[in-house]
Amino acid sequence: MTMDTFNGHKPSSTTPNSSQRLLPRQTTCQPQPQKMLSQIRAILFVLGLSLITITIYVVWQNTLPLISPIALIDVITGHSTASKSPKIIYGFFPYWNSKYANELNINFLTHLAYFAIDLNPDGTINKINVKKEQEPGWNKINSNAVEKLLYQSKLLGQKTILTVTAMDPELIESILENPSNSRTAINSIMEIYKNKNFDDINVDFEYVGKPETTTRSNFITFIRNLKNACRTQNKNCQIDVDIFADTATKDRLWDLVGLSPVVDRFIVMAYDYSRKSSSQAGPVAPLTGKCNHQQSLPCLDQDIISHLSQITKIVPPEKIILGIPFYGYEWQTAGKDFLANTYPGTGSLASYSRIQSLFSDSKISSLSAMWSQTTLSPYLVFEKGEETHQIYFENSESLKQKIKLVKSANLGGVAIWALGYEVPFGELWEPIKNISTL
Repeated sequence: MTMDTFNGHKPSSTTPNSSQRLLPRQTTCQPQPQKMLSQIRAILFVLGLSLITITIYVVWQNTLPLISPIALIDVITGHSTASKSPKIIYGFFPYWNSKYANELNINFLTHLAYFAIDLNPDGTINKINVKKEQEPGWNKINSNAVEKLLYQSKLLGQKTILTVTAMDPELIESILENPSNSRTAINSIMEIYKNKNFDDINVDFEYVGKPETTTRSNFITFIRNLKNACRTQNKNCQIDVDIFADTATKDRLWDLVGLSPVVDRFIVMAYDYSRKSSSQAGPVAPLTGKCNHQQSLPCLDQDIISHLSQITKIVPPEKIILGIPFYGYEWQTAGKDFLANTYPGTGSLASYSRIQSLFSDSKISSLSAMWSQTTLSPYLVFEKGEETHQIYFENSESLKQKIKLVKSANLGGVAIWALGYEVPFGELWEPIKNISTL
């Protein structure tokens, strides 16, 4: 509200007031006390009005309602014009959830990613583990349950994706830094890709720590060569790369500047901000809540929006797929407060079905469902015997906020980690299947 609209006119010190207009014309040059008094009154009027206006403005600024971070999306993209383009709904199906294959609701997916086959240091597929048993990732991809699910996905017109993993720094270095091992890895991947009739490939090389510059460069070369090999088989083949959420702020394996022209989609693993081993209970995927000079305690070291704001400075937003969790973590805690300290060794993964089961567990007392406006995520506090427990997780409302972010920031879509954790409940699918209307 401007001063003009607030007062109905723009005050001016040169406009005479009514008392001045009633004064008779004076013919003497001597000082006129009444005229001087009127001028002083006019000056005081203007000063008083200015003070009132400033006071109103300050009060208004301090009583503004809190603005949703979704409305401040220009922090990420520099604008807030939502794209109307269709969004990708990407679901990771891990081999250890294959028992739920017949119960999954995949109708709303656009992409189904099997997770995963693992590579050996020489680039061959890991088919036999250290116990001389068949590696489960390789074993399950050949099971009837997985083959049936992939076939169903094809019938629905979805893209099927082969996920390839390497989870150890030395393993990754062995594959990337030896040209022979790299060629073997690409040939091994392409053999399964062709035999199982996959559409795309997802590369999940999770290098924990700071790699050498040559390792980062070799990864770009590996992705480029893999894409060329895949395009030879299928001209529409796309290569996706999974990245940590802090990739743009730390020296990670993924050189986003070098990878961006080559990679078709980046899956941002925007979860595990708190882990089983965390010393404090906390949200798995906090959309907001990072500490700043205006943030009151308690607050967090990092959040999703701050990480995305850095990634989108390098990678086009439409190439970014936001990873969303279908799980949470549970800890025994030292109290009931938000972000309470945890007891070492008590952390465990909590699937959505585990969370729902608590509401009917007779051994659980004083169960409280809470919502953190700081992080835009839910959590539970309950008593189990003499112990206090907390679970931080995702529900339909927190996922709804993330999907609004995806749309407002013009990101490419969402990636669910992981299919099966929600079975048999359907609530988490509500905001996802309505992604076009949120």
